[in-house]
Amino acid sequence: MTAAELSRSLKLNRTVIHRLLTTLHRRGFIIRQANGYVPGALLVRIAARVQPELRAAAAVHMAALAEEIGETIVLHVPDGNDAVVLEQVVGTRYVVRVQHQIGSRHSLAVGASGRALLAFMDQATIDRVSHSSDASDRLDGQLETVRQLGYAITHDELQNDVYGLAVPVRQGGHAVASLAVLVPTTRAGAIAEHLPRLQTAAQQVASSLFGHLHEYEPGTRA
Repeated sequence: MTAAELSRSLKLNRTVIHRLLTTLHRRGFIIRQANGYVPGALLVRIAARVQPELRAAAAVHMAALAEEIGETIVLHVPDGNDAVVLEQVVGTRYVVRVQHQIGSRHSLAVGASGRALLAFMDQATIDRVSHSSDASDRLDGQLETVRQLGYAITHDELQNDVYGLAVPVRQGGHAVASLAVLVPTTRAGAIAEHLPRLQTAAQQVASSLFGHLHEYEPGTRA
């Protein structure tokens, strides 16, 4: 974006914007190009420091699962009222496949990954997210279903023609992350077949992080 575009978008004086851009550019956070400013290489190093233990614990199991079933595996973590894509392994078996953008976010109230997280979070967070949701009247029932089943499944909520199946990665009864399989509608009929492998992968990630293999007990949360 240009300084003028940033000024309009952020509703800040252009002099302030130029001062901020100069500082960010000097410190390597952004790069100045002919058509505006873009993120700088320093952000790559910063991003690598986001939950490195979780990413390291999940990476091997996500890669193995993606190789086994041929579909994309996505790791989400909670951040405020949102679920954020922390890592993904894109399936390569099929020409038509699904993928997210690392760092993208959406409300915890929507999508399989969001609700797999929210169902096993504290009541204060659930109340806060529900209050800000456009579908708060349905959310309590959806979360209770996730708790009883131990997984969330959705379609066409975040991307058209995409199905998501997600399970929580839990420390005790509390979700610290979620693992999801994403498939296009053309292969949605087989998505339930991936549930046992997905649950095993989530348990393995929890074991790598917390030193024990957590056996999932439906219907419980922190």
